[in-house]
Amino acid sequence: MSYKLLLLSALVLCSSLSTLGQLSGESAISASTYWSSDSSLPFWFTHNRDGKIIGHSASAQVVNIQANYKYKNILGSPFSIRAGTDVLACYSKKGYLQFNELYAAISAFKFKLEAGYFTDDEVLNGLSSTNMQIDRSLNARPLPKLRFATDGFIPFFFWKDWFWYKAEYDEGLLGSNQYVTGAHLHHKSLFAKVKFKKETYFSIGLNHWVMWGGLSPEYGQLPYDFESYFLYITGREGSSKFPATDRQNVAGNQLGSYYMELLLRKPNQDITLYYSHPFEDKSGMEYDNWRDNLLGISILFKNKKFTEQVVYEYMHTKHQSGDTHLYGYMRGRDNYFNHGYYKSGFTYEGFTMSSPVFSPLRYNEKGIVTGISNTRLSMHHLAARGQVSRSIKWDGRITLTHNLGTYDVPYSPSIWMLYSQLAFSYSTPSFPVELSVSVGADAGKINEYQKNKNRIGVAVSISKKW
Repeated sequence: MSYKLLLLSALVLCSSLSTLGQLSGESAISASTYWSSDSSLPFWFTHNRDGKIIGHSASAQVVNIQANYKYKNILGSPFSIRAGTDVLACYSKKGYLQFNELYAAISAFKFKLEAGYFTDDEVLNGLSSTNMQIDRSLNARPLPKLRFATDGFIPFFFWKDWFWYKAEYDEGLLGSNQYVTGAHLHHKSLFAKVKFKKETYFSIGLNHWVMWGGLSPEYGQLPYDFESYFLYITGREGSSKFPATDRQNVAGNQLGSYYMELLLRKPNQDITLYYSHPFEDKSGMEYDNWRDNLLGISILFKNKKFTEQVVYEYMHTKHQSGDTHLYGYMRGRDNYFNHGYYKSGFTYEGFTMSSPVFSPLRYNEKGIVTGISNTRLSMHHLAARGQVSRSIKWDGRITLTHNLGTYDVPYSPSIWMLYSQLAFSYSTPSFPVELSVSVGADAGKINEYQKNKNRIGVAVSISKKW
């Protein structure tokens, strides 16, 4: 078949589909270049970017193409279909081509089914250090998964004017680039939101994650039958099929977080207070580690332009239920986001799936992640955005961390790190593209890929949406 015939067929298909329902969507293309004074890029150039930019080099050139489209009310029905892709090519010390998104979804009656590679929604305009949840950031590349979920918050039966809920149930694949190859990642969440008087909203929720199955170099094939799956997703102890540690504790690598949020909508600003508490086992679920939390506040100014939004976050994870582990009782030395035999921990393709400040990662001689070196830390994070004029926007962030390593391998002395970034973008209807310039600067040395204690970098990007 000739290319002309293929093109004609595609045009006919698109024309036919457009008659089925309401078509909407957006496409974008961008080209970016990154440069650093050190052997690796500044922290905020590479983190919270869906794993797109691997920063183990002094420079990188990236081309990114995105497309997301949706058909609503197909043939007059309540069903809608979405599909999209996000592909990038990077030339750096080691070039790569990767799909960050490649998905399809169907939704109806306020529920949706999604499959493929797809990202979570960005909140607070990207100013949060970890997308408001300590265990669920936009730091890593999306893994392939199947998700059944509500389409955002939906009303709860008769209390539709003041009570809403949202829920998710995921099954994903962690792939072969892990210490335990072929492992699965289960996730479920349940959140509720209540409206009080005068536009005040309170939300509470829970995330639960389980790494399960896969082929371990130490234990061989780990259980993956239906009976074992039930033990995994319900947080039960392992049966006789499991390694001894799972029979004493729980099946697989279990972790999660509690979440609370208070939103105050006022005439001149929206104020959001939020709290995320991690747990690795029963001690965390029962608040033995009550000192360890992510606390944040966001203020969105409705009538100000130069500074439109400010976000401050404080995170503390140094306690981890104490420095003594009680074997068989799941108490002490929690070692967040690491695990005894799922040694790659809560990471995917070289990035933590939790807050990005849990770093650096350890690697073995094959280039496989074997854990997170630094999980006991405190963090102050301040970020803001606004407008210089109608055509020039800015955003910036500065993050200070005090890092202790882990209980098993502490840093002596402890390490202070400072990460910062300031970005400006220019766009106007009379100009065909958007231009952006970012400057990033870090102080301190914690990563083996750094050669110098301090580093500065510049990023330039040109993009077009239609």
